[in-house]
Amino acid sequence: MAQPITPIPKLQLTIMMLIQAAESLSATVIFPFVPQLVQDTGVTGGDERKTGYWAGVLESVFLVAEFASVYAWGRVSDHIGRRPVLLLGPLGLAFSLIGFGWSTTFSGLFVFRCAQGVFNGNIGVVKTVMAEFSDSTNLAQTLSLITMAWSSGSTLGPIIGGLLSNPQERWPNTFGKLQILHYHPYLLPCAATGLLTLSIFFLGLIGLKESSPVILARRKREKLQAAASTELTLTTGLLADESTGYGAMTRSDVAETPASSQELATLADEELPTIRELLVPRLVIPLLNYGFYCFCSTAYKVLFPLMYSTSIPNGGLGLDAYQIGVTHGVWGVLNTFFLLFVAARLIRRFGMRNVYIFSFANFAICVGAYPLLSVLARRAQRVDALVWAVVVVQGISNITLSWAYAAIQIYIVNSAPRPSALSSTNGIAQMTATILRALAPFLVSSLFAASLEWNVAGGYMVYIVLLCVVAMGICSSFLLL
Repeated sequence: MAQPITPIPKLQLTIMMLIQAAESLSATVIFPFVPQLVQDTGVTGGDERKTGYWAGVLESVFLVAEFASVYAWGRVSDHIGRRPVLLLGPLGLAFSLIGFGWSTTFSGLFVFRCAQGVFNGNIGVVKTVMAEFSDSTNLAQTLSLITMAWSSGSTLGPIIGGLLSNPQERWPNTFGKLQILHYHPYLLPCAATGLLTLSIFFLGLIGLKESSPVILARRKREKLQAAASTELTLTTGLLADESTGYGAMTRSDVAETPASSQELATLADEELPTIRELLVPRLVIPLLNYGFYCFCSTAYKVLFPLMYSTSIPNGGLGLDAYQIGVTHGVWGVLNTFFLLFVAARLIRRFGMRNVYIFSFANFAICVGAYPLLSVLARRAQRVDALVWAVVVVQGISNITLSWAYAAIQIYIVNSAPRPSALSSTNGIAQMTATILRALAPFLVSSLFAASLEWNVAGGYMVYIVLLCVVAMGICSSFLLL
């Protein structure tokens, strides 16, 4: 008989999903207009073929900054708690997004994009808290919701970026009367996203509770010590009330509140693990696969606006920011639906290994569609019905990609040897993710630009290289146990 699924604290889950969505929202809102924004700064010198280089720099610096800060955020959360670290994220994102939209020079864009990466560095803490709210019966569902939150933000971001960019041209009778939008045509989508993240900050400020088992154990021990010093008795009922107020402390193996002062002291005094203690095969193999997934996923997403916006003679589809945003949004909505209702069930039924292998293999279809789209568009000299048919096939395969993310996250969470190691484990995983996500935009966009500028392999060199990486990732997926 199947074990019943343990309910998850709904308010805490909602807040965590919103914080996760805010991070992906801020990361992706610039995608539809970043090629044009880079050209408007004058850094390309009017050469469209160089846009990919500089757009890649903005994509990469975001992730380099995240990489540099992610492990530090995790360690800070171990010492001061998850709540303050999580609240700093959306607050900082709000101001850095507005600054990005206000900038008219490439150096300004660089600085504020870097700041967004730093404040996105607490993403590993988000995953830790979601795991601490879960147990073995609901872990797949919870981690699928993390993916859904990220996917929702990734969907809404390009929609906002596409619909609200250049508002003075799209709505001349309303926004066109605001001179500030003539000087800063991309301020509106960035400011709208900033206000959303600021709203999430205030919601978290009101409702977010602490979840770190070590921090909670220390607080309980301090109250016990204070009660002992004043000869007060802390009853079982009071302990139960306090536990309810903070939600589940950790996963199934540590979900119970310490029953004795000795157990409480052990948990409160537990030392944080070193990186060397964590880097064992049980974690290294999932990290290897997570690295392949993050690189391929980021590369595929970076190529989306570049390839779709590049003119047809230069190997793209020649779509504008609005068309790119809507196309991206449609597949994002469908992706969210499948994550919510399908992903966790597939993992429970077929196992996380089988789901990961199947899902990752779909990168071959998604990436392979790019050169096919280019060939068909050049042949027709326009985006005809056949081109749109391939876009549909690419989008359907894209829906399955996020299932691999949910599956590999379960591997990573289960590799933590003890409660105090969960944040560090997620921190190492996020460092792996961010460094590869940082390299992917620069490498792929540079290869994209070089392929077109030097006509390497008919302009398709970037796709050939990426398909080779996908093939290696598929091979590594079979190492998972």
